[in-house]
Amino acid sequence: MGTLTGEARSAKGGLAAGGKKNVPAPVVVSGLVFELEQLAVPGQHLLFEACQKVLKDKQIVLTPALWSRFGLAAPLAEALNRLLATADRKPLSGDKLALEAQEAFLRAIARPTLKLNGALDELLREAARANIKVGALSLLPGDRAQALLAHLGLQERVSLQVMAQKGAPAPTAEGWLMTCKAIGVSARCSVALASSAQANYAALGAGLRCVVIPNEFTSYQDFGGADLVVEDLKELRVKDLHSLLRSCSFR
Repeated sequence: MGTLTGEARSAKGGLAAGGKKNVPAPVVVSGLVFELEQLAVPGQHLLFEACQKVLKDKQIVLTPALWSRFGLAAPLAEALNRLLATADRKPLSGDKLALEAQEAFLRAIARPTLKLNGALDELLREAARANIKVGALSLLPGDRAQALLAHLGLQERVSLQVMAQKGAPAPTAEGWLMTCKAIGVSARCSVALASSAQANYAALGAGLRCVVIPNEFTSYQDFGGADLVVEDLKELRVKDLHSLLRSCSFR
């Protein structure tokens, strides 16, 4: 019988040239996590409309500019109280109006006509083909988040994490980390899709890569540190995610 060459020995017995054993490169599992009610559906716009209607009944006109100023950085009751103080309408209760607006928002987000963002749907399908694990972070009450996930047909495609910190206006670093844990992928090997500066900074603070897709209320914000900012989710492809995560093994 003939003798094996060095290359053949390497292929058959796991020995590289020089007699060293080949060690297979570690398989890096990557993850994609996103804000459920901000990116799967236009949640920020629905909340704005709910508050707009509640305030209109009190003869207060809520404009997109006012919502961007008051409605994004604080819990809803606090935001409305600050808005009322600025409008010199202190006798009104922001807490009570917030409850009314929240109820209207929850009704709106449960509408049968609400549809999944087509661009996100396509990205998730592409991610599934690339074996990327996907998780969604929600600030909704648990039962409402589950219902929305089911209505959008995502319950079999996405792992849901409901954020424990009630009343927060945007995801926290802990929320992003818990979502990564839910899909079984480390933060350093995950990309977050965020819609606001707060969500972006929280994701970066948690050690994730972050792509920001601003909405009509957050487009003016500073997204410093974000790995990528896109005007439309249609611009984002799985190859972009792979590009961001290429060096995750060394982070």
